[in-house]
Amino acid sequence: MSAHRRDSSRRHAYAALLACSTLGTLSSTIISAPINVIAEAVDASASGIVFAVSAFTLAMVLCSPVAGWMCQRFGSRLVLGASLVLMVIAGAGAAAAQDLWYLVLMRALQGVACSAIPSSVQQVLGRHWPENRARVMAAWASAIGVGQAIGPPLGGLIADTLGWRWVFLTHASLSLVLLVLVVTLVPSVPAVPTPLHVSGMMTLVAGVGALVGAFAWAGQHRSAVVGIALVIVGALALLLHVLIARRSERAFVDPDHLADPRFLAGTAAAGTVMCALGVAITATPLHLGRDVGLGPGHIGLMMLSLAVPLTLFAPVTSRLSERFTAVRTMRVGLVVLAAALFSLGLAFALDHDSLPLAVALLAVTGCAIGAVQATSAHVLMTSSAADHGTALGVSNMLRFAGLAVGYSWVAATWAPDRLLLVYGAPVAVIAATWLLAGAARSDRVPSRPERTLLDDVH
Repeated sequence: MSAHRRDSSRRHAYAALLACSTLGTLSSTIISAPINVIAEAVDASASGIVFAVSAFTLAMVLCSPVAGWMCQRFGSRLVLGASLVLMVIAGAGAAAAQDLWYLVLMRALQGVACSAIPSSVQQVLGRHWPENRARVMAAWASAIGVGQAIGPPLGGLIADTLGWRWVFLTHASLSLVLLVLVVTLVPSVPAVPTPLHVSGMMTLVAGVGALVGAFAWAGQHRSAVVGIALVIVGALALLLHVLIARRSERAFVDPDHLADPRFLAGTAAAGTVMCALGVAITATPLHLGRDVGLGPGHIGLMMLSLAVPLTLFAPVTSRLSERFTAVRTMRVGLVVLAAALFSLGLAFALDHDSLPLAVALLAVTGCAIGAVQATSAHVLMTSSAADHGTALGVSNMLRFAGLAVGYSWVAATWAPDRLLLVYGAPVAVIAATWLLAGAARSDRVPSRPERTLLDDVH
């Protein structure tokens, strides 16, 4: 194969991988604008429809570690293709939903499918495009941002013109197209015969799943006894996981990877920013639809003010990281995110119709989320966990757990007179992450930016 054809194939494969990241995010955000229409169709309350959103993310939390192991054991391209097949099936099933619980089931199945996308894409990118990871991870974050940008307006437009069921059918169709591209374009990553440490995997999934499940349960205003029981089960399962990992020579995840300060900082920042995003993309459409009276199309346009800056600011972040280091840029992004999110809640609480101010604050929030997403991915991929599928699976598990917690927080607290609490409480989590990120400040500023495939693509 000539050098020109080889470079062309790499560009096409790279674009297909980024498109898969966009699709994964789109599966979550495409229902945010028509969320009130869907709730009315399946006779769901505000907390009920948010639970349907949370089911998607909870399934991702539970399945991400196993998906990471599967990428390592069977090869990333094979796992990515299988996840897209399941995404098609789940999307078609969600379109046929007649009640809330069937919709919850199909959304959970979509989450199972989507759980494999981040680890598989990250692993292929790390294997075949190792040059200048800051820019590669910024492009990956931008691809996620595209899904966050086009999801709300696309979902709102489809719901207004064709009906809400076509929202899911459109996503299923896009998944089918990407399946063809992945099979034909994306290079393989050799499978590594890695045995599955069953007890380590089960205790980890049970621990994190029970804790996130406790948040989801609380969001549905159910029995506090069950919620407390889930917290106890989760804590005990994680304690058992630690004991097993210390005594086993083949732990499910090497404890040294999880203890790496850069893994901890990158994962904590990713989970925190997803929690803030979960609050913003569920509480805002609920408020705009139920309190302000906007329809799905107008809500989708409003949410563009968050998503477009998120997408556009991620590439800028790579330049800032090269100049000031990724950790410093990440910490500044966390500060801006905390201020913007609190201000957004304050603006809605003081004046429900303050749409111009809301647009400006959503834009600042989007810039901050884009900066933290890109830098947290960069920090993670420079840790010792970068080449290990199970460790990346755990990182993505905790990232999705942050999103699930954000959704559950909205379900538990949302009310027209509690908007400042809904938007303001995540600021405490952001502050804790800012402190933790200080442990990873040992990164170095590159002497000069390297040329990568991204330069060729642009």
